Amino acid sequence: MHSILLQILEKKQKDLSEQKRVLSIDELKRKITTAKLTSSFKNRFINVAHSDIAIIAEIKLASPTNPSLGSESDIIQRAIAYEKVGADAISFITEKHYFKGSTIFISQLKTRVNIPILQKDFVIDPYQIYEAKMIGSDAILLIARLVDKDVLKDFVTISQEISIEPIVEINDQEDLEKALDTNTSFIAINARDLRTFTIDISKACALLEKIPNKFIKLGFSGIHSSVEVRRYKEAGAKGVLVGTSLMKAANMDNFIKSLKNMNDVKVKICGIRTSEAAQATIDSGADYLGFNFVPKSRRYIEPKLAAEIIKKFRGKIQTVGVFQNADVAVVREIAKQLNLDFVQLHGQEDSEYIKQIDSQVIKAINSSSETNDYSVDYFLLDRVQQGEGEMVSIDAAKAVTYKYPIFLAGGLTPQNVASVVEKVQPFAVDVAGGVETDGVNDIQKIKEFTKNAKGVFI
Repeated sequence: MHSILLQILEKKQKDLSEQKRVLSIDELKRKITTAKLTSSFKNRFINVAHSDIAIIAEIKLASPTNPSLGSESDIIQRAIAYEKVGADAISFITEKHYFKGSTIFISQLKTRVNIPILQKDFVIDPYQIYEAKMIGSDAILLIARLVDKDVLKDFVTISQEISIEPIVEINDQEDLEKALDTNTSFIAINARDLRTFTIDISKACALLEKIPNKFIKLGFSGIHSSVEVRRYKEAGAKGVLVGTSLMKAANMDNFIKSLKNMNDVKVKICGIRTSEAAQATIDSGADYLGFNFVPKSRRYIEPKLAAEIIKKFRGKIQTVGVFQNADVAVVREIAKQLNLDFVQLHGQEDSEYIKQIDSQVIKAINSSSETNDYSVDYFLLDRVQQGEGEMVSIDAAKAVTYKYPIFLAGGLTPQNVASVVEKVQPFAVDVAGGVETDGVNDIQKIKEFTKNAKGVFI
């Protein structure tokens, strides 16, 4: 085993010895006879639509490789936010030495959220399973690597007898054989090898495909975007657990949404100047109409004309107003008058400027931009000089998408968008010049662009 894992287990043994002196396992068993019944973790996954995949959103304050991921003061609000945005379950790590967790938070979470809670820890003693039941955990993680086959089998049986769902975690063929010898309903593949702490999703997916379909299969670790979610799903996973990348996400809501929308890249057609172009955009299945309010742009549209177009199509599509270094009062007024869904900023607008915007905000950046100072809903990745030069490199775009759900713009056309979407996996693509002919919105190109962008994963 990895030295860190050995240290975790040594400390766990010591902690358990101390706990048992305070509360014996017999006393613990008596306490759970009146414990509040937990909700059904299994039903949450059985009811997931065939075309969808469940998201287990994890809360962890630290890890051996990331010593600072969150704080105790944010736990409850983060859990509430996870539930609100559509997470199907919450995972909470209760190991205290390397992950800064605690069992006390499970009971607190149960009073604030209605979705089931998976307690993750390094289970080596039945005491931990009874404790998990007492504090209200709906499911508990059982790592096959930590115990021998007979002990794992007993752990699963104990869990089921006290109505807590056992999730058996495996990493290799030996682990799988242990899991198959139990009565568990869930088998989770952890792409992280606990012997080396390296992550290999290809290996994980290959093992996932070997699990009989009578089990509910889950994919753990290595998820940074919808790319990895799709790979797990195609290998048979009914749900995935997202941890470190979610804790680091600049906008957790959008990140979770982007993971669940793995088969639907969003499309924004920008530079709309006529009702005909707007209608074509809606008919094509695009998701956003973009109106350019930058006076020096050749795609500039008078707010009054934009308002007339928006009024015709209100409620059929989301609207975006594009601005660049405009007076914030002007931006606020136009956004209010037109009831824009988003304000898109393409200049040197800073965090203080953005705080004054009431609408959702999309901030344009390039691959070398600093993003830490911004609190926005989305970033739009564009070329350094908008409308000029080669499109953003695939590698650079993937690097940014790794961190955030982004709108990808610059140099996209009906001919190249499918390839770019497949390689980069952005949240959305944004186009203006690529769907114009002689500087005018081209209805046929709009339809082709949207079809090609959205057709990648159908």
